[in-house]
Formats: sequence, C-alpha cells, structure tokens
Amino acid sequence: RVMATAAPTLKHLTLELGGNDAAIVMPDVDGAKVARKLFMGAFLNTGQVCVAAKRIYVHEAIYDAFAHAFVAAAQAAPVGPGTHEGVVLGPVQNRSQYERLKDLIADTKSAGHRFLTGGEVPAGPGYFIPPTVVDNPPDDARVVVEEPFGPIVPLLRFSDVDDAVRRANDSGFGLGAPGWSSDPVAGRAV
Repeated sequence: RVMATAAPTLKHLTLELGGNDAAIVMPDVDGAKVARKLFMGAFLNTGQVCVAAKRIYVHEAIYDAFAHAFVAAAQAAPVGPGTHEGVVLGPVQNRSQYERLKDLIADTKSAGHRFLTGGEVPAGPGYFIPPTVVDNPPDDARVVVEEPFGPIVPLLRFSDVDDAVRRANDSGFGLGAPGWSSDPVAGRAV
C-alpha cells in the first residue's frame, strides 16, 4: 500500500521489509563488557530499528556472564515517555505492534520458556513494554523465528561456531549480523 500510494506521483521511497538480525558472541571476549554494548544494539529505539540485534547467540563458555550483564543493563534502562528525564526506552510505536508484542510474550510464557527479565506488560496508558530477555528458547520458538521489532530479545546458547552461523542464517529475514570476537580473523569469519 505504501508503494502504491507513492507510485502516482513518482515519490522516492525505500521499503524495509523485515530483519530478524542475529548477533554471534564468541568465547574470546569479555562477556559482561560486550553485553553492555550489545544491549543498545538490541534495544535502541525500544528495539524498533531494522538492523537491531533481535537474536543473540552467545558461546556457552561466557553465556552466564553475558546474560547476567545483559539483564543488568535491561533492568537499569528506565522505560517511559521520552519527555521524562532519564528515560532510555520509550513506547512501542503503535497499538497494532504493541498488541503483537504482547501476544509474543504470552506465547513465550505459554510455551514455558524462561524470562531472565521482563515478560510482564504494565497496566496503564501508553504502549510501554519493559525490555524482555528470554533464556535460550528452542530455535523453533516464535520469539526466535519471528522478528519482534520491539523490546524482546532471546539469548541463545551455542558451543560450535559453525552451528551458530547455521542457526543465525536459518531465517528468511536478515539485514545485518554482527560477530563479536577479540580475534579480527574469527570475527570476520562469523
């Protein structure tokens, strides 16, 4: 509909049609340090950025340290109207997306997946959803397969980098995929 509306007057437009971007975090990095950086790579603009990290694959050797620091960053990020001092994450941009995210959270709960933080949508005005982090759901979970385009991120454990790359590529949606490694050669290989 957007393209059809632009066509009669030959307006220039760019359509971003989805991106369930994956990040891969290798075991040779400081998990806590990378988690704090990657937090904003996932939750910038409340996760409503086309190239935001929407699935984060973390090597099992640093998974726990990474998860702890990532959750701490999420819990320290105030959510609210952008006009309020200190707010880091604002609302979801429309009711339809807000309802879709609430449904994704409900599905994640009903499937029995574990939340490291978030997972509860506060009552009240506005389309506010706190940063929500899901602990290692299966690859076929909706929270992994679908692009949330909001403040919901699954952390996924891996032990073999080739398997992590395969899993990250197992998506019809992907615009970007950062690899985090202290080894420049390994980082490019991811």
